[in-house]
Amino acid sequence: MSTPDENVEIVFRSDMKVELVRGNAADNDVLFAARVSTKGEQSLEDIDADASASTGLINYLMRDRHGCYDDQTEVLTGDGWKRWPDVTGNERFVTRSASGAIVYQRAQRLIRRPHNGPMIRVRRANVDLLVTPDHRMLAKRRRQPHRESWDLVPARDFRDACHRIPMGGGDWAADDTEGSFPPAFMALIGFFIGDGYSSGSTSAFNLRKEREITFLRTEAERAGYALTQRGGRFSLIADEDFRLFAKLCYDSERAKVIPDRLLEQPVDGLAELMRGLMHSDGSVSATGKRMYSTTSRVLAGQLQELALKLGQAAVVAEAPLDSDPAHYGSKTRYRVTIYRDRNLEPKVGWTTTAREQQVTVEEYTGHVYCVTVPNGVLYVRRNGIPAWCGNSPFEHNSMTFYVEAPILVFREFMRHRIASYNEESGRYRQMRPVFYVPGPERNLVQEGKPGAYTFVEGTKEQHDTTVQVTQESCRQAYAAYLAMLDAGVAREVARGVLPVATYSSMYVTMNARSLMNFLSLRTKHEGSHFPSFPQREIEMVAEQMETEWARLMPLTHAAFQANGRVAP
Repeated sequence: MSTPDENVEIVFRSDMKVELVRGNAADNDVLFAARVSTKGEQSLEDIDADASASTGLINYLMRDRHGCYDDQTEVLTGDGWKRWPDVTGNERFVTRSASGAIVYQRAQRLIRRPHNGPMIRVRRANVDLLVTPDHRMLAKRRRQPHRESWDLVPARDFRDACHRIPMGGGDWAADDTEGSFPPAFMALIGFFIGDGYSSGSTSAFNLRKEREITFLRTEAERAGYALTQRGGRFSLIADEDFRLFAKLCYDSERAKVIPDRLLEQPVDGLAELMRGLMHSDGSVSATGKRMYSTTSRVLAGQLQELALKLGQAAVVAEAPLDSDPAHYGSKTRYRVTIYRDRNLEPKVGWTTTAREQQVTVEEYTGHVYCVTVPNGVLYVRRNGIPAWCGNSPFEHNSMTFYVEAPILVFREFMRHRIASYNEESGRYRQMRPVFYVPGPERNLVQEGKPGAYTFVEGTKEQHDTTVQVTQESCRQAYAAYLAMLDAGVAREVARGVLPVATYSSMYVTMNARSLMNFLSLRTKHEGSHFPSFPQREIEMVAEQMETEWARLMPLTHAAFQANGRVAP
């Protein structure tokens, strides 16, 4: 194998470079994010306050104070409602931003831990939550009207003051507006889910009520579909798209559902979908209350999601069969009640007597659950009753690091799904001839069994061999890389011959809680409650990141140390 051109200087390094290029993080970030729970808008005073006077609060928050839900609570995800024990952490979770935008977000952390002790039960007709006492609830404390605001409030505070809880509401904006369906299409799909069935290549309806027949005729004409009638049976001659989605309106057990893609349509389309559903199995009471009946538990939950994205809220409950049992057979019937705007913020504990009945302490033994999401708010339900709730104060900050290290470090680093990464690409630029060679202080010899390895220094001969062989291999690999580039081979193909010792660079952005999690796993430190034995190269990067973080947030770093280097 030839060597690189004499003009190409091969560089060998044994160091790692880490620079903090942007640090929007300070101990006060933790304080005002936590104190918003009790001080509301007055927590803004803590942005510039002396954090050293509040080390006790930081230490308190560090001691695993992430609030959690019981195992009967469900959370709304991109795959529908899931009980917490079934959550993997890989789902997209429905969240709400501070401005009220409803968005899907990935979890930064999944919490599952045993709990044996008190839980706070908040319960009334349209509220049902069972959470740990420190769980942060999205609520509005009763004050003078001009001072009321939505804050994240510890559940224990509900025992001492009256609050409102948001059942739903929010602003939904679809990601793909170009892929939206016409209004009549959405209305007819909703109507089909309630009253239709597939018959060969057509969608059929058995209708008796004049209002249903009129709705079908009107929407079919608006969509440009033909409609035929034989007695009380109506056949809709629709296009291929409608026929396809009609088939997707059944799950594996032939129960009716709303196809996932339709639930991510723009608001106008979702409103038409809801209109079609309500014209089939929906009803409106004399007081204006809207209800929908179905034997599909999944569909009932989807109506809650649909109502949420329309800025409303809905409650699901089992309902007794009506006077026409043949309509539902022996299946369980679910009643979905859609709440009006004026009922979206139910009162909890509005009087002392009500508070004693509606906010109680229950002993709980089992596991509790939660996830951390960037927006800090999740949509959950218990016994079919939904609400928005929130989580951790250690994530209202951000740090961006520039890192130069060999590729072998980055491949270890990127196993952590708690940060945002942007690495230089060998597809678009020629890789530099810079390679990692272990320095003389690097222990080279591995001893022990898997899971219990120790590394010892090694001999001078072993170190010399390591340096010589590594340098020779890297020179040959880079020569091969240049030869392929000279022959016109694309960079993304030629880079395949380069070793993982090749230096690359990346930006990595994370918050303090994520960084603590990273440090707990990638540094070996006396006093750690859970000892870790990382590869030395990634530990060299982690040590430099910790130095920068400790400078930005010294009190939080000290609390991390005192807590056994366990992330909160």
